[in-house]
Amino acid sequence: MIRVGTGRSRGFTARRLGTVLLVTVGAAVTLTACGVPLIPTLDPTDTPTALPSAAPVPTPTPTPTPTPSSVPSPEPTGGPGSPGSPGEPGAPSACTTDRLSFALQERPGDSGAGSFFWDLSVTNSGAVACTATGYPRVQLVSADTGQPIGAASGLEPRTAPSAVLLQPGDSAFSLLHLTRAGVYGCPLIPVTELAVTPPNTDQSSRVATPNPIDGCADPAIQLARTGAFAASPVVF
Repeated sequence: MIRVGTGRSRGFTARRLGTVLLVTVGAAVTLTACGVPLIPTLDPTDTPTALPSAAPVPTPTPTPTPTPSSVPSPEPTGGPGSPGSPGEPGAPSACTTDRLSFALQERPGDSGAGSFFWDLSVTNSGAVACTATGYPRVQLVSADTGQPIGAASGLEPRTAPSAVLLQPGDSAFSLLHLTRAGVYGCPLIPVTELAVTPPNTDQSSRVATPNPIDGCADPAIQLARTGAFAASPVVF
């Protein structure tokens, strides 16, 4: 026996299923056509944010250990009387009046009508070396009063100044050029001594003249000139 009602029901059900499938497929196509994705996707710009990395800790630079600088050794200096230029450490000091002995010698062959020459010698009478440098100063001394008279000496240009090293007992020489007082027509005063003052000092010493001479009472008249000290008497 065929049941009519059952066959109709199955056919109707099949048609309904077909309709549902068509509707579903059509909706999917419609959504796809509208740009709506069926499966959610990750946008290319939505990249994970990277966590900041810790800054590197700088390695401390080792401080160089300073090396001690070399200290120059002091140069040796000589003791008293050692050679060297005057004024340098260890160099002989200038000869002073208390370390010298004085003498005057005639030079008869070099004398003229209005002038004459003597050699003034200074000898180191001390125990250590000293230097005689420059021009001594001399002044005539009155034999009556013992006081200097006339003007102090000027400079005799026949020799140039130089340092003369005097070991104990050594001598240096200065050329004295004297003018006869009679040529000036001044009052004459007898002279038997000269007051001699070495360079670099203000202390004088009295030195006997080789023979008596005359001086002038006028303080403006200069009768003597002295040459620079030399190691030997000047020859001319």
